[in-house]
Amino acid sequence: MIPLISVLTPTWNRASYLQKVWEGLNAQVFRNFEWIIANDGSHDDTVAVVKALAQKSDFPVTLISASQRVGKSRIDNEAVAVARGEFILWCDSDDYLLPKALQTLINTWNTIPDEVRRDFCGVSALCNTKDGVLGNRFYSSSEPLDMNWNEMYNKLRSDHVIFTRAELLKENPFLEVDFLISESSVWSKIGVLQTRFVPIVLKRVRYGQENALSYSGHMSYNRGHAYAIAMTKDLFPNRPQQIKQAVNYMRYCRHGEIPLLQALTLWRASGRNIFLLLAVWPASQALAIKDQLQGKVRKTHRDFLAAQAVVIIKLERLNYDA
Repeated sequence: MIPLISVLTPTWNRASYLQKVWEGLNAQVFRNFEWIIANDGSHDDTVAVVKALAQKSDFPVTLISASQRVGKSRIDNEAVAVARGEFILWCDSDDYLLPKALQTLINTWNTIPDEVRRDFCGVSALCNTKDGVLGNRFYSSSEPLDMNWNEMYNKLRSDHVIFTRAELLKENPFLEVDFLISESSVWSKIGVLQTRFVPIVLKRVRYGQENALSYSGHMSYNRGHAYAIAMTKDLFPNRPQQIKQAVNYMRYCRHGEIPLLQALTLWRASGRNIFLLLAVWPASQALAIKDQLQGKVRKTHRDFLAAQAVVIIKLERLNYDA
């Protein structure tokens, strides 16, 4: 049976977390899904753990393994490319889905009339942590709301469940320029479509876990940050935000070794005013020099490009008799 939903779990040295992800999936009421684990060059026992979990799964499990770390953008693209479902849902290695999550998402999608479904990217819902529900409370009831996805994101401003038509992600892959590029670089393009937002918690996230890619005090993934800022202009509508983003853009371009002419071209290609870049250039360069003097800067894009040149990606469909 071809699965209706593909659940994707990118992971890097988090073998001990995968059991919890699996437990959330195994508890799902809705069963027509597959699980794709994208192993980004882990050097722990991730492969052995995934194979053991697959043996006791009644849903198909696919393992993608990179011979060395190539970063979340590349490994996510690999997972999207092999996904067989009509819909894609990410469940990161430090997250887990609540038992009715998949059923709620597909039921909500089915309430959208056939004639307007092409106007929707999918369905969105809430996440929580042990401390409570994430995001700003812009909603007043538990009834679904239809809105532009970018509008919803600007209101919610937090991690949330994104249940998306797979074809949209296959047509809009993540840009592979560094080990990490903000997911908003893709979602902002897809986000011109509508989402049906259900103000219900469907996933638990756990922040601050081992090997997280979030802020560490260093300036890593600078090339990825620069490209993401240039690609997400519609997410920053007011002038103070635009100025801040322009400063950071030029700062990240310097650290990411993006030449000035290329930086201006990339900015202009996104429909932005290059005169703003020129105005903030002195401030951005002063901050960049300060970053370097403080020893914060990591040239991760160099390692990324080296890994891209030699990496071997292996695909294993582990239990397709499930």
